[in-house]
Amino acid sequence: MEYRVVGDDITPEEITEDRGWQSAGARKAGARSAGANPNGTNSTTSEAPRGRNGGNNIKTRILRAGRMPQLPREDTKIVIRPRGGLSIVKTGSTVVADAILAATSICTEDLRGDTLCPNVQQNIMVASTPRRENADRYLRVRQIVVLGRSYEVSAYEAAPHSTCKGVIRGIPLVDGPDVIDNKLVNERNPLALAAKRIGSTGTVIVAFDGHRVPNFVRYGPTLVRCSLYRKKIDICYACGRLGHRADVCPSPGDVVCRGCGASNPDSQHQCTPKCRLCGGQHLTADKDCKQRFQIPYVVRRRRWEKSRATGQDQAEAPPSHPTDGQNFRQSRGSEGPSRSHFRSRSRSRGRSRSRGGSRGGGRRYKSGSRSRSRSRSTGGQQQPTGVSARSKKTGSLTWADTVRGGPPEVVSGSLPEHAESAREIAQLKSEDAKMRETINRLMSEIDEIKNARSPPPQPANAYTLEAAPQPMEVHGSEEGSSSSNGQSAPKKRAVAYEQDGVANRVKSELRDTLSALSESIKQLGENFAQLQVTLAAQNDRVSKGRGNTNTVATMARFYVFQQSW
Repeated sequence: MEYRVVGDDITPEEITEDRGWQSAGARKAGARSAGANPNGTNSTTSEAPRGRNGGNNIKTRILRAGRMPQLPREDTKIVIRPRGGLSIVKTGSTVVADAILAATSICTEDLRGDTLCPNVQQNIMVASTPRRENADRYLRVRQIVVLGRSYEVSAYEAAPHSTCKGVIRGIPLVDGPDVIDNKLVNERNPLALAAKRIGSTGTVIVAFDGHRVPNFVRYGPTLVRCSLYRKKIDICYACGRLGHRADVCPSPGDVVCRGCGASNPDSQHQCTPKCRLCGGQHLTADKDCKQRFQIPYVVRRRRWEKSRATGQDQAEAPPSHPTDGQNFRQSRGSEGPSRSHFRSRSRSRGRSRSRGGSRGGGRRYKSGSRSRSRSRSTGGQQQPTGVSARSKKTGSLTWADTVRGGPPEVVSGSLPEHAESAREIAQLKSEDAKMRETINRLMSEIDEIKNARSPPPQPANAYTLEAAPQPMEVHGSEEGSSSSNGQSAPKKRAVAYEQDGVANRVKSELRDTLSALSESIKQLGENFAQLQVTLAAQNDRVSKGRGNTNTVATMARFYVFQQSW
């Protein structure tokens, strides 16, 4: 019994044909809402490396020319590579797009969400579609007719959005695509989406979900080391030019020498090769060239996230607030020097990061931390957090700095804010010394008053006369006795009156002194309260840990003394 279903007839060869990363897109749970452009050939936000010589400038121009506009992340991207010397620039991208659509036989209603975008640098066409049926039709295109001439094309599906690629080596050549897929894409490698071999080599590229490549993957029961896939700069072995590959070369008849750049050299041509990427004594983009690889998108994304996180940490820190208009004007006036100082600091960090980028992640972090610590030590003092947050935004090189060869060298020094804080601290220290001197003087006066309050030693005859006056027996006449008794009584009363007057004067002086001390203590308490408020305001502006412990100790001593009174 036969059944007919709706669809297109395909040949058995099309079933087992390599469709690129189609299986990766099918296995992916869905497009993520956050992230950047895919890691395939259509990276739209690729960052050109910053170079110091002409080779890096050529590399930068090639990468910038190969950038493509933003395409929908959720769409399926199909890369169509025309062969046979078809030049998209000379023919026209609209003519080539119409030929591709005619070969797919997609109706107009189904083309509403599709986009055909040319990449004139690589001489390819990229089709973006949200429909799986249209993507399959693009993949089945093998020939297009442009201006009455037939051209062969090859189409494959690019890796989906929010994925990265890893490389494993040493895979046996006898393992076919199905065996490789079964051994890699399973529950033991939960992030693996698809895998395919590079030509007829033992190297296999594995697509992973997310932006992190694991260090090891399981190829069946074997644990195999996996490294990050790095895309090479496209070099055409047919015409010798950079930017495209030989299968899509638009001008295979116009050849240039990869060594010296001579046009249409003959078979007897000899020259001294010089690489246009690195300047080495070898052919352009040869295996010995160190500049033939692009910076992977995963690496650029991590650098961007790290710099953004560092900027957020500096921005979230509380800035220093001036207390008066003068400090505010000084802080605004000091913004220029701080920016220059931190521009030199960011320059050193950029140099260390560029050096670490070619030597590995761990080396790069070491260099970055070393340059940061070195720039801090040369700064003289610790910079305020608010200035640091502003300087990170202005730390990048401007176009004028790039033309000049770098930012101007600035001699770092202390900011006006720091000088103002130093003066305030010195003033507080002097006030603290004066207060301690005053307290010591008051303590000595209090000791003298305590000593004065103790009763002075009285003469013995005064007490005997005042306590128990007894008549003195005198052997003589009665007249002499009466005269002596009459004279001694007034003397006793005078001595007693004099002693009472001295005691009253001492008591009154003590009362006056104590009242004056109470007033002084009260005034000192108010002064200390004001000083404490001033110190609290100063401590908010001055960096943490820079307090005056002597002032606190003095206040504590005075508080104990006040409690004792």
